[in-house]
Amino acid sequence: MVKKQDEFYKKGAEAELCELTIDGEEALSKKRIPKGYRDATLDESIRKKRTRGEVKLLAIAASVVNVPRIIKVDAEKSEILMEFIKGKALKEIIAKRPMLCTEAGARIRALHDIGVIHGDLTTSNILVAEENPLLKERIEKKGKLFFIDFGLGQFSKKVEDKATDLVVFKKTFNATHSSLKNGWENVMKGYNADKEMLARMDAIEKRARYH
Repeated sequence: MVKKQDEFYKKGAEAELCELTIDGEEALSKKRIPKGYRDATLDESIRKKRTRGEVKLLAIAASVVNVPRIIKVDAEKSEILMEFIKGKALKEIIAKRPMLCTEAGARIRALHDIGVIHGDLTTSNILVAEENPLLKERIEKKGKLFFIDFGLGQFSKKVEDKATDLVVFKKTFNATHSSLKNGWENVMKGYNADKEMLARMDAIEKRARYH
């Protein structure tokens, strides 16, 4: 495996992202950053655990939605190498393509149905892939939306956890896309939530308002 020089891409609260080339393929490195305020041994254990957890979530999620393909995992370095998906964040184009609200909702429902809770649903963590022959088969099966950044995710079949995932998304969605007519309504149309889910979401929102 030939790895060419990293090019800094983005630094978040938990990880650094670098764009690189591996054997001619554009890739992305996600490396969890050591936290100086934690005990070094504990910090290393946490970073390794979260890296392994994210890899597992990505692998399971890939059965129902599009996610970046994992190229290599280095648990010792808390690093995941994955394919680089060219495209734009849903956040950037949803105003021009509002029908993607419904598709996003349907894909989130698919994740929840297999017990994958994303943990940080935003329109910045959903990409709309560019036309690419290498992605053609996946796009034909699961659409153009690619879900990224499962670092805060978990496995759960609990309605509470699924509802919380949706409420978090609703809050960021409405704050970011307040001018989009029927935007959130169309997300929920795609999700096709039952009465239990809607009631749980309402209860979570009420708790947040009163605390």
